[in-house]
Amino acid sequence: MSRRSLLALASTAALTGSLSGCIQGSATRSAGNGLSLWLTFTDNDQRDYYEQHFVAPFNSQHSGVPLTLTIRGDDDALQRLQRTAIASGSGPDLVYTAGPSYGLEFVNADRFVSLDPYADKHSWQQLMLPWAYQAGILQDHCYMIPTSYETMIMVYNAKVFRDNGWQVPTDRAEFESFATAAKAADMMPVGIGAGDWAATTEWLVSIFVNHAAGPEAVHDALTSKIKWTDRRIVDAIALLKSYFDKGWIGGGIESYFTNREADLWAGLVDGTVGCLFIGSWAFSSMAPYFNPDEKNDDQWDWAPIPQFGDTTTRELYAMGVGSTFSINSDSPQPDDAAAYLDFLIQDPRAQLRSVADVSSQPLPLNYDPGDYPDDLDARVRRLYDAVDRADRIGYLSWTFWPPRSDVYLYEQMDRVIIGELSAREYCEGLDEIFGEEAEDGKVPPIPDWQVRR
Repeated sequence: MSRRSLLALASTAALTGSLSGCIQGSATRSAGNGLSLWLTFTDNDQRDYYEQHFVAPFNSQHSGVPLTLTIRGDDDALQRLQRTAIASGSGPDLVYTAGPSYGLEFVNADRFVSLDPYADKHSWQQLMLPWAYQAGILQDHCYMIPTSYETMIMVYNAKVFRDNGWQVPTDRAEFESFATAAKAADMMPVGIGAGDWAATTEWLVSIFVNHAAGPEAVHDALTSKIKWTDRRIVDAIALLKSYFDKGWIGGGIESYFTNREADLWAGLVDGTVGCLFIGSWAFSSMAPYFNPDEKNDDQWDWAPIPQFGDTTTRELYAMGVGSTFSINSDSPQPDDAAAYLDFLIQDPRAQLRSVADVSSQPLPLNYDPGDYPDDLDARVRRLYDAVDRADRIGYLSWTFWPPRSDVYLYEQMDRVIIGELSAREYCEGLDEIFGEEAEDGKVPPIPDWQVRR
């Protein structure tokens, strides 16, 4: 997933130069070799499922060249191998990226085919969620098709909430009441930590700038209409810092940086953790902790992240794109590659079937009620229903911030957390780096925060 796929900045700069300098038409593949797609999977069941349900059926139905799926190590290894191959004029026909910010350099170097003719022919814009389709638009052309989407949510143990007489918090006052009560009961109010993944802090920054400053402010900062030193954004960072000081987030600085995900899940089960702030990918992580064998499968639930600011009065989902597909400009068979993209987009039931079967993240499509399988967990469906009908969105940093700004986001926020940097100083530094990247054309496409259908 893109939240765990940060490329080294030095290699990014070097390879961007090589992408720009390579000569078109130097591909070593021939049209007779078939379509190629390189992917990586952390779950063997999901890998096997993808081959059986999204590769084999295409090959049996498609009259053109067959698709060959190649597994290329972990996500970072895949990105490095793929980018080196594309820079030399080869690489796969269908190009996976870890999100729009990673595809941007390929577009700037003319390494991706414009998908406009295929999107127009097959009505892809009408079939996809509006904000997700917009996330693949650069220079007024469609170059990337998002293949998964995610948001931040609050996961909680419903039995623990019932036993303590707590209501699920929806705004700042309710959250602070819950956190105060949980802390008094010797619980960690919000379970989260950087023990497994140093960049976890960007989850929190994404949450607070969207849910406290508001999505309009974040949109305007990402599009350079306002500065990152806007009072609303500074106040959001200061609020997050104050919650750390109270010990509400990850138990405070004493434990946040060493908290591990497995321990937080265990705490949610036994009632020592009040809730988790985590991504929607959590649905694929909870089986070891909430399951029929433990007779607690019905105890977990989720809710939207509470609204922390005066400007945000309705539930909000800060959205991100987990991955994208594009077509290599050196592919000798772009029409066949586009046929595969259309194969994925035109079958919403297969996408949701994979959610029910192996907890995959589906394409961001406009799903109809009849697309959902009957055995899909109602709690999971509730999330996709809520996102589908949302009339506004927020912005997750690993999708919509340019690379250097994204790294700054969590590295320097860690300094704010431990008291080495003020909220104002943090935002001033972000504004400087973001301004440089905006001037260099490195900001990914930013969809409107108001969803227009």
